[in-house]
Amino acid sequence: MYKKYFSVALLLLITGCSNEYLDVDSCQSKGVLELICNLQNPEDFVKIPEEDSLIVSQFAGLAELNHGKTNEGKLSRLNLNTKEVVDFNIVFLENNIANLGQKNCQPYSSFYPHGIDLHHDINFAGENLSPFLEEAYLLAVVNHTIIDRIEFFLLFPEYVNFSDAGPNTLYWVGCVEGPNQNTYFNDVVIADADGSFYATHQYDKDMGLTELTFYSVLRLDTGFIYQWSPTDGFNKLSDSGGAWPNGIEMIEDRLYVSYRMNGSIGVFANGNRTDHKLRNYLGGGADNLLVVGDEIWVAVQNTDLGGFHCINETLIQCPTPFSVQRHSKDLELLERHDFQDIAFGGASVAYGDGKQIIIGAYKADRIAVFRVE
Repeated sequence: MYKKYFSVALLLLITGCSNEYLDVDSCQSKGVLELICNLQNPEDFVKIPEEDSLIVSQFAGLAELNHGKTNEGKLSRLNLNTKEVVDFNIVFLENNIANLGQKNCQPYSSFYPHGIDLHHDINFAGENLSPFLEEAYLLAVVNHTIIDRIEFFLLFPEYVNFSDAGPNTLYWVGCVEGPNQNTYFNDVVIADADGSFYATHQYDKDMGLTELTFYSVLRLDTGFIYQWSPTDGFNKLSDSGGAWPNGIEMIEDRLYVSYRMNGSIGVFANGNRTDHKLRNYLGGGADNLLVVGDEIWVAVQNTDLGGFHCINETLIQCPTPFSVQRHSKDLELLERHDFQDIAFGGASVAYGDGKQIIIGAYKADRIAVFRVE
C-alpha cells in the first residue's frame, strides 16, 4: 500500500518539476529588487528595537540542498539605511549570569543557526549584577548541532559600550538541549522573561528525503510544537501537529504557527487552535512569520510540486515564485506583493517598514530589497 501511494506521489512530483524557471543564480538585480550579495542563506530576521537594523540568521542550510554538506552559519546585523551587513562576534559567559536555560548546558563547539527571536524583558537572578543588564535583550537561536539546541545570547543596544568588546558583540549565556537526538527545531519564540519558549519541531532528523517527500506531497503530519519552561521542561503543545511546522511568533497571549506544506497558519489561544488558510496547498505555504508592531509579515513560497525544483544541488538559490504578505493580528490580509521570474526566490522571511520590504531566503546568497514608496 505504501509503495502504491508513493508511486502516485512520485509521478505527481516529476510532473510538477517540469516547470521552467529563469536562471537567477547571478546576483544581479533584474528590475524590481535591489540585491545585497555575498551572504549565506539569510533565512530569518528579527528587528532590533530602537535601531534601524535587523539581526540576520545566516542559515547553515540543508544538506540535501548543498551536495550533502552542511556549512556552519553565523549571525549578522543588517543596517536598514546603508544596507551594510556586519557579522556579530560571540563572547561566551560560561558562568550563566542570566540563569537562563538548562543547568550545566555547555557552550556550543559548532554553530548552525536557523530560526531566531528577540525578547525585551529578562529576569536575572543573582547578586551584584551589572546595572547594564537592565538594558539587555534576550536573543534565542535554533542551533542544529548533533542534538538540536536553543542558544541564549544577550544583545545590548548600540548606546551601551564596553571597553573590552566591540559594538557588534553577542554574549552567550545559556542553552536548552532538545529532548531527543532526532529533534529538528526550525524556529523559536520566547514566551516570557524567564526564557520559556515555544519551538517548532519540523520533522524527525532521521526521516530520509524520500519519506519526507512522500509526507509533503500528501500533506501528512511531520511535526508539532514544543513548549519549554525552566520548571516543566519540554512538553508537546496540544493539537499542534501538522505538515512542516515552520515559523512561530507571538502577539500578546496568541501563538501563531505556519504549517508550510499545509498552506495555513494555526493560531493558539486559551488552549484552542484555529487555522487560517493563506493560500490553497497548490498555491503556496507560509515560511517564517515576523511580528512588526501588532501585525505579521509572511513570506509565502510556492510549495506546489514544482517547489522541489530546489533540490537541484547546482542551484545557488531556489528560483521558485513567492509572495510577501502583511496581515493583521486577526490574519486579515492588509498588503500583498507577488514575485516571479526575478533574481530571487525561495523566500523565507520578510520585514517591512512602510518604505521598503527586506526579504530573506533559506537557499540563497542574497537579501532582496523591494521599494514600496
